[in-house]
Amino acid sequence: MSLFPTPGVKFEQVYVEAAGLSGVSAKEIKFAPSISGIIAQKPYGSVNAKGLFKGDVLISVKSGSRTEAGLERQKLEISAQKISLQDLHDMTRLPVMMKGNLNLETIAMVDLTLSEQPDVDVNLSVSQFELPPANVMTPMGPLTMPDLRLSSIEIKGRLAGGKLIIESGQIGKDGDELRGTVSGNLDLSLTNVGGAITPILGGYDFKLDLRAKRNFQDRAALFLSFIDNYKTATPDGAQFKFRISAASTMIPPTIGAAR
Repeated sequence: MSLFPTPGVKFEQVYVEAAGLSGVSAKEIKFAPSISGIIAQKPYGSVNAKGLFKGDVLISVKSGSRTEAGLERQKLEISAQKISLQDLHDMTRLPVMMKGNLNLETIAMVDLTLSEQPDVDVNLSVSQFELPPANVMTPMGPLTMPDLRLSSIEIKGRLAGGKLIIESGQIGKDGDELRGTVSGNLDLSLTNVGGAITPILGGYDFKLDLRAKRNFQDRAALFLSFIDNYKTATPDGAQFKFRISAASTMIPPTIGAAR
């Protein structure tokens, strides 16, 4: 612990267990509260975690601009580097195994009571992405996902007014068996009930332009059959340009031509 030049506390070789979650470990975690935050009794300061999910995470909270209705907001900045997707999967117990290294940069203006939805800018990238074969439950029933490897995924978007907008998304690069672009939006609102923040998903509307090589087409024949009407042959495989949308994540989507 330290008081000068700034107050703070450091923990080493941290391991935490919680109900419903697998154990989480980190090599080092530093907490540095803001002096102005202490005086104002606000949760201002920073947290720096090294070795968390095999990567590094820096979180800072400062005073932010007020909403148009005059509500106080905090400015939340999160920077995460080389986070292991496999470790995230093991902790959150997601239904689909994923591998790769995640980098995330986000700046949010948020009312911690969530009386109003936050404004968030997001820049996300994943390197050496791997998706092993898996069966995924969808509104149309179980769907077999083929194995997939991508050199990178890059997403730039923002969350505003309860809607997640993907402004630009790049899937894979030249040389990958699948590559393309994605844009669109998803209804996503956050609620705060008893201190637990819960996301609520709604309708979505996405446009995709994908290019698949023949070896991936052969492995993903069933998966790609849903968008076969929007296929154009290319010298090394096929291009798929389509739009997928639904009023809710609980109902089967509508698939049509991208315009």
